[in-house]
Amino acid sequence: MAIKKWLNHPIVVCASLGIVSFLLIIGLQSLDIVEGLELRVFDKLLSQRPSEMIDNRIVIISETEPDIRRFGHPLSDQVFADALQKAEDAGARVIGVDKYRDIPTPPGSDNLSNVLKQYENIVWIFFGGDQKQNFVAAPAALEGSIARTAFNNILEDPDGVARRGLLFSDVNGTSYYSFPLLLSVYYLANENMAVQLDDQQTLNINGISVPKIDSNFGGYHEADTGGYQIMLDYPALPQSFSIYTLSDLLDNKVPADALKNKIVLFGAMAPSLQDYWLLPNEVTRFGIEYHGYFISQILNMATKQKQPLRAISDNAEYGWLLFWCLIGSFAGLYRGGILFFVLMLIEFTVLLGSNIFLLNQGWWLPLIAPLLGWICALFVSVFYFFTQTRAERGQLMKLFERHVSAEVASHLWEVRDQFFSKDGIQPDTVTATILFTDLSNFTTISEHMEPLVLMNWLNEYMEEMSQLVMAHGGMIDKYIGDAIMAIFGVPVKRETEEAIANDAKQAVACAIEFGHKLGELNQKWEAQGLPTVTMRTGIFTGTVVAGSFGSSQRMEYTVIGDTVNTASRLESFDKTIAAPTRDHPCRILIGNLTHHYVQDNYQTEVVGECLLKGKTDMLKIYHIIAKI
Repeated sequence: MAIKKWLNHPIVVCASLGIVSFLLIIGLQSLDIVEGLELRVFDKLLSQRPSEMIDNRIVIISETEPDIRRFGHPLSDQVFADALQKAEDAGARVIGVDKYRDIPTPPGSDNLSNVLKQYENIVWIFFGGDQKQNFVAAPAALEGSIARTAFNNILEDPDGVARRGLLFSDVNGTSYYSFPLLLSVYYLANENMAVQLDDQQTLNINGISVPKIDSNFGGYHEADTGGYQIMLDYPALPQSFSIYTLSDLLDNKVPADALKNKIVLFGAMAPSLQDYWLLPNEVTRFGIEYHGYFISQILNMATKQKQPLRAISDNAEYGWLLFWCLIGSFAGLYRGGILFFVLMLIEFTVLLGSNIFLLNQGWWLPLIAPLLGWICALFVSVFYFFTQTRAERGQLMKLFERHVSAEVASHLWEVRDQFFSKDGIQPDTVTATILFTDLSNFTTISEHMEPLVLMNWLNEYMEEMSQLVMAHGGMIDKYIGDAIMAIFGVPVKRETEEAIANDAKQAVACAIEFGHKLGELNQKWEAQGLPTVTMRTGIFTGTVVAGSFGSSQRMEYTVIGDTVNTASRLESFDKTIAAPTRDHPCRILIGNLTHHYVQDNYQTEVVGECLLKGKTDMLKIYHIIAKI
């Protein structure tokens, strides 16, 4: 019993529901249902960060549709040789070419090779290969040079968005730099800023540690994180870099200092070349721009000491998820009312606000998983307690709905916590007034009536008397043949003498109304040819034990104790004393404590001190004559 009570404690229930919700969300994560939402939300939150200026250290020389019409496609080696020489002459610190040139494209192949050999600050891309396309080599003059060639592979998430970037990758058994990283290394070397691997093989950029992400980083779940990957934060997106066309460069239309000491990127920006990539928040950019944002992020790490995006450990993420599941489940305790909605608003604001704040500080915490956990736990908790409350109300009303007035039943539900438990009504000692009634000569009357007529006649009597009991705030406890037992002072416990006295007064007032109503019924029955009757009432006030009694299949609320027995004995006491008559069809006998409460309101007479049947103490008995 103690274990069952402990298991049903609200705190234990809420904790259990929170854990169940936690396990459910973990299951959803394993099915990759949550990851897509996490990534979308990450994109939105990324766009809410404080805006940054576009990086002016990067300039793009674009191959546009007019350039293709002018120079043809693919561009010849001579065009590249001339363009690279122009950039070198303009003082570019480092030059990156994002164009495939695995096959020489004359004329000018020798000239291009000479330019590449003459200038060591030119980096050319190659493609490392993937599931869609095979390896594409760098120009022959640079092929195999780790210091001059770099892969330009771009990683896409399942939804096609490029959110991650490769820094290193093994290609044909050799580890190469990515295009953005190698260009950044060249640029930072001129600033005396080192980019190197530490003893744990973690990249260090001018003192900033840049660990590679794992497969469950942030909102990812078992992502392919081969190579050395980091999250991209796209500084200044969706702003664009300084861009000049290839024709501008070759026609000397680029301002004299525009390329000086800059990272100059050559790449395709002609729609017909279809080098489009999808960036966060549905922003579409050309591949060369993607590399520009990546380079800018690396440079900011070195020059601004900006930390890369980080994520907490898997265990910490589980703890964060469990925390919000428990927050949601415990919030179910406050269901209903304005407080509940205010609490929901505060909790949601804290969850969302903490994620935005931490992302601005460089930490990516999953939002969708804890949000779903919070919502799931909240709804499960609210549903559980609603169902429990409904079951309790049903059980409570089953005990009382036919025995008390609607007002009492409603009040009873409002104060249910005072006496309701999992096993029924909590037994309690209360002071109540017990009323018993019985019809005079009922046995003789019933012997001369047809059963159906008798039943209808008796039901009419019971209906009228029951309505009077409930109208006076009493509770019908039971019907015993033609007898009625009613209780005043339950099920809501009376805490003051005034309330106890009022119950006694209401019981006596009810009994007097019995007499008036029975007089009306007798006139009606006499006109219908039905027998008339009188009744006796016994009323006694005292302590009783109130609670639910019976078996698990049939339970009812009642009271037990000496007070009940005394009220019953008062009803059946010496039927010749103050016997009811046609004009006064209801005899009312009360005990001394009831008399104490009603003596100022009713005219009474002492019947005497008598030893009631089954009792050992003498009891003074009073007869109610009339209301004063």
